[in-house]
Order: sequence, then structure tokens, then C-alpha cells
Amino acid sequence: MPVEHLDPLAFKGWLRSEAQAVGFVQVGFAPCDPFSEESDHLAAWFEGGRGAHLPYLDPATLANPRAVFPEARTALVGFFPYARPEAVPGAAPGSLKLSRYLWGPDYHMILKPRLARVLAAAQARWPGLEGRVCVDTAPLLERQLAVRAGLGWQGKHTLLIAGKDGSWGFLGVLLLSVDLPPDPPSPAEHCGTCTACLEVCPTGALTPFLLDPARCLTTYTIETEAEPPPGVIAGLAASRWAAGCDLCQEVCPWNRAPLWGDPALWGGPSPLHTRPGLELRLGAAQWRKFTRRTALRRVRDRHWRMTLARILGS
Repeated sequence: MPVEHLDPLAFKGWLRSEAQAVGFVQVGFAPCDPFSEESDHLAAWFEGGRGAHLPYLDPATLANPRAVFPEARTALVGFFPYARPEAVPGAAPGSLKLSRYLWGPDYHMILKPRLARVLAAAQARWPGLEGRVCVDTAPLLERQLAVRAGLGWQGKHTLLIAGKDGSWGFLGVLLLSVDLPPDPPSPAEHCGTCTACLEVCPTGALTPFLLDPARCLTTYTIETEAEPPPGVIAGLAASRWAAGCDLCQEVCPWNRAPLWGDPALWGGPSPLHTRPGLELRLGAAQWRKFTRRTALRRVRDRHWRMTLARILGS
């Protein structure tokens, strides 16, 4: 069908259905204009040194989706839930705690191919269409795009809260080279006077709508092998979170009735979740075996052992 005969509104509806068919329970569309309103906030965040442990973040590109894909005109943004029944970190006697998103296969290996299939189908339907798949590895303000696309709001814990669907979800973005009618952006946040997420943070890394990575457990168990400050070391030992931290999501009222995710993301039982922590001082070969095809593979075995030493003692 010639491009001039295609109906952008109908094409948008078709795209939404295609994305929902591959597992995105909420799908919205947003323009790819720069986030001018975020520029001052980003500048202050970086000037405060909060990006020191996240060197792959660049303030010059984060606020502009077209810095990632110059042809971008519309962003399809999808919310992909990953909560599962009976996934309770630390439930097994003596076990350590790993964030729920780490329990199954590497989500990039699931979400990226699914979005790529949507893009391929869209290109067959709309000749000349260009696009780029993004699943949190591109320098893109995905949560802000999700808010702009009407999926929810950024909570006080800084994560996207997709309304009644909660915050246990991944965001996938498909940048497209065509102007499509945008969805209404989300209204103001609905956290109200609740401060549960701020109060439960073991290191005080959270203030309303702002995270300090230098005080976050996840920074030192996932992102960097740098020596944590004393408050973080104490927080690791007290909480036993060995990879990531879900505390702020566990106490969020919007997660009281989580939306169960796609079973393809759940994975099966792993020794990392079931064995006592004292049995998990693993060598390189064992670590590769236990983390194969998971998002935890990016953490080196020596980093894991350093974290265990801080939690369990050397």
C-alpha cells in the first residue's frame, strides 16, 4: 500500500495491538521532542556527582531521544510486567536476596526480539519506515517517555508506577521515523503523602523523586566494584540484598496486587535463590553456570564474592 494512503491513526492502533500481542500489557505513544523540562534537573543531578558510578550516562544525550535515533518522530513505549507468584527474595532459610528481575532469563534477550518482530511487521506494513529498539541499554529517559506516553507516573522511588498495574515491570521502547498521534500524557503523580518507599530504604538513598546512586545498594552490587561507603556496607549486612534491592517496591501500595508477568521471564529455581549464602562463595566456572543467560551475568564472579564478604563477613 502506498505510504500516502496509510492512515496514521489506524496504523497506531495496529501497532498497539501488535505490541500487546507480544506481552506489553500497556502501550502508549509519545512524540520524540527533547525533554526541555528535564534539562535543569539533569544538569543538577550530574553536577551533584550522582553520575560518578554510572559513566555510561551522558547528560548531553539523555534529554533528547533523537540523539539516540536522529530519525525518531514517535516513541512506542510498552510496560512488560515481570512479577511472578512465590518469588520472594530471601524466603529460603539462610538465603540471600536478589531482585526479582534477576530471577529469570535476561529480559533483554526476551524483550528486544519481541520488539524487533513488531518493528519488522510494521516496516512491511508501512514501506520506508525506520526504527530502533531500545530496552534500557540506550541513553534514553525511558521513564519520562513512558509518562509522556500516558503509561503512569514516576513515583517517589523514581520508578514508573503504571497505575493499578504497579511498578514491577520493564519498559521497552520502539523509536519510529513516522509522526503518529500521541496519547495524552499521564496526569500528576498519585503518590500523595505516602513515604513508605523513602522510609524503608536502608541507606537513605531516596528522597522524594530523587535517587542518589552513591548511597544505593544496587549501585555497589550491580554497577560498580568500587568500595561502598560505610553506610552502604552496613545496609548490605543488615538487609542481605546481594544483587539489587526491591525494598522500595515491596512496600509501595500500588504493588499490593501485582500484575503477574509473562512466564517466559520467571525462570526456574536457582541455587542463588535457594541455597544458604555461606554456600555461594563461587568460583568463576560455577558463577558462569549459575548466571548463564541471566541479567546477572554482567556481574563478575569476583564482584559477587566481594558482596558476599560484606554481607556475611570474610
